[in-house]
Amino acid sequence: MTDKTERQTQSAPVPTAPTTLERWLPIAVWLPKYDWGKFFLVDLIAALSVAALLIPESMGYATVAGLPVQIGLYTAPLALIGYAMFGGSKILVYGAVGSVAAVTAGLLSYVGGGDQSTAVAAAAALALMGGIVFVLLGLLRLGWITNFMSHTIMDGFVFGMALQIIVGQLGKLTGFKMDDGNTVAKFWQWITNIGSWNMNAAIIGFLALILIFAIQRFMPKLPAALTAVILASVYVAMVSPNIDLVAKVPSGLPSIGLPSGLAGLGLADWGKLILGGSVVALVSFSEGWGASAKVSRETHDQLNSNQEFIAYGAGNIGAGLLGGMGAAGSLSKSSAALTAGAKTQMANIIMAGFVLLTLAFLSPLFQWLPEAVLGAVVINAMWDSANPEKLISKWKFDRIIGIGSIITAVIVLTVGLLPAMIIGIVGSILYLIYRISFPGRSELGENPETKEFVAIAWQYGQRHGKAHPEAKSIPGVIIYRMSAPLIFTNAEAYEQSAKDLLISAAADKALPHDLILDCEEIIYTDSTGCAALVSLHDYCKLYGVRVSLARVHSGTHALFKAGGVIDVIGEENVYPHIRDAVGAVTASSAR
Repeated sequence: MTDKTERQTQSAPVPTAPTTLERWLPIAVWLPKYDWGKFFLVDLIAALSVAALLIPESMGYATVAGLPVQIGLYTAPLALIGYAMFGGSKILVYGAVGSVAAVTAGLLSYVGGGDQSTAVAAAAALALMGGIVFVLLGLLRLGWITNFMSHTIMDGFVFGMALQIIVGQLGKLTGFKMDDGNTVAKFWQWITNIGSWNMNAAIIGFLALILIFAIQRFMPKLPAALTAVILASVYVAMVSPNIDLVAKVPSGLPSIGLPSGLAGLGLADWGKLILGGSVVALVSFSEGWGASAKVSRETHDQLNSNQEFIAYGAGNIGAGLLGGMGAAGSLSKSSAALTAGAKTQMANIIMAGFVLLTLAFLSPLFQWLPEAVLGAVVINAMWDSANPEKLISKWKFDRIIGIGSIITAVIVLTVGLLPAMIIGIVGSILYLIYRISFPGRSELGENPETKEFVAIAWQYGQRHGKAHPEAKSIPGVIIYRMSAPLIFTNAEAYEQSAKDLLISAAADKALPHDLILDCEEIIYTDSTGCAALVSLHDYCKLYGVRVSLARVHSGTHALFKAGGVIDVIGEENVYPHIRDAVGAVTASSAR
C-alpha cells in the first residue's frame, strides 16, 4: 500500500449509528457545532435564493386552497423552523405545497363551511391536527406503515392532482371565472369560452408563464418566479390595466395561537377535524417523504421514518399555530436549495426570517400583483408533477400497478382528490395482497458453464416466460423455488404450481423420481404454508415422487418443525445446498 493510500485510509470517515439525541433532536447536535465562518454566508445566500421562489409560490398555493394569499406566507416561518429542529435532512425545505393545498381546499367544505374567516381558522386547525397525527405516529414508532403505501399509485394521485391544480389556475391566468365542477368539465368550459377571457389578464398571464420557463431554461441562477412577479407588478402600477389583482396583504406579523373557535367545537366537529387532519398528514407525508428521500441521496443523510414523522408534525403544528395551512417537504424548493449550495438547516431558519421580514415590511408591494401572474407561478410549480413520464415508465414495468396509477389519476380529474386518495390507498393494499398471493415461482436447472442452479422458466402473477434457456434440468429431478414467504395468501398457488410441474412432466412421459424445494427465499411460513407442504408431500407420495428441501433458513426450519413438515419429509431429506440435494437424490435413485 502506498503512503498516499495509507493517508487516505486513515483520514476516511467511519460510519456510525446516530445517537438518541441526534435521532430525535438533530438541531441540538448540529447547531452548537455549526461553523459560522465557513457555512453562514453560503447558507445566507442559499436562503435568499430559495426565498425568492418560496414567497411567490406560497402565495399561489394559498389561492389553490381558496385562502387569502398571506396564509401561504404564514405557513412558512414556523414550518421551516419546526422541521429544522427535528428533521434528519440537512437540506429539505418545509412549507406550503400544491398537493396539501389542493386537499385542504377539498376538506374546507367538509370541516369549515361558512365565510372566509371560518375557512382560514379551519385550515389552520387542519394543519395543527395533521401535525398532532404525525407526532403521535412518530412517538408510537409507527413509521413502518410507510412501507405499505404504493409510491406508484401515489404517483398517479400526484399526476392527477397536478393537472387539477393547473386547470384550476387557468381561469386566473386568463381572467375568466370558472364554475364549480370536476377538472375535465372546468377545462372544457375554459377552452370553449375563449371569447369571455379578459385579454389583458391573458396576455400578462401567458407572458409571465413564458418568462418563467425561459428564465429557468436559459438563466437558471435568476429567480424566475420573483422576476415575473416584480416585472408584472411594476407594469400594473404604471399602466393600471383592467385585470384582477391579488387582495391587499395585511402588514405586520401574524400572532401565534390556537385557531379561533376550537374551544366551542362539538364531538362531531372534532371527529371531522381528526379525519381531515389525518388526510392532510397522509398527503403531506406522500409529498415530504419522496422529497426527503431524493434529497438525502445527494446529502447522504440517514433518515428515520419515526423521526421524520415528528419533524413533519412540528412543521405542521408550527404552521397551524401561526395561522397557516398544512405543509410538507418540497422537492422543487429543496432541489433549489441544493443547487444554491445550502449546507445545513440554518439556510431554512434564515429563510423563515426573510419571510417574516417580507410580511413586516414588503407586504404593501403585493397590492399591484395580478392574479394572472400568481396563476402562472403555480402552473410552473406544478408542471413537472404533471409530466406523465412516470406513469408511462410504471406502465411499461408492471401493467397492473400502471393501471392502478392511471385509474387513480382519472378519479382525481373526474371525481375529486379525496375519493381518489381512498381508492388509491385501497388499491395499494389490494396490489400488495395480489403480489403476495401470486409471487415469483420458477423451475431451476443447472447452467452448463457456471454449474450454478438458475431459473429455466418463471411465473410471476399471470406472467411467465423463459429466464435461462441454456440451463439444463436434472434428469428425473424437478427443482422448484418460490420467491416469497410461504403464508396463507400464497400457499395454494405454491402447492398448485409444484403440482403443475409434475403434471407437465408426466404428460411428457418424464415423471420425476424427486422434487427438490429450494427454500432460500422462504424467510417465513405460517400454519397454512406448512399444511400446503404436507399436502404437496402426500400428493407426490401417491405417484412415487420423493420430496426434499434445500437451503432452509434456521428460523424457517424451526417453523417447519413446529408445523409438522420435517416430520413427514424427514430430517435426512433436508440439505444445506441444492447441489447436495441433487447429488443425494440422484445417487439414491441410481441404487
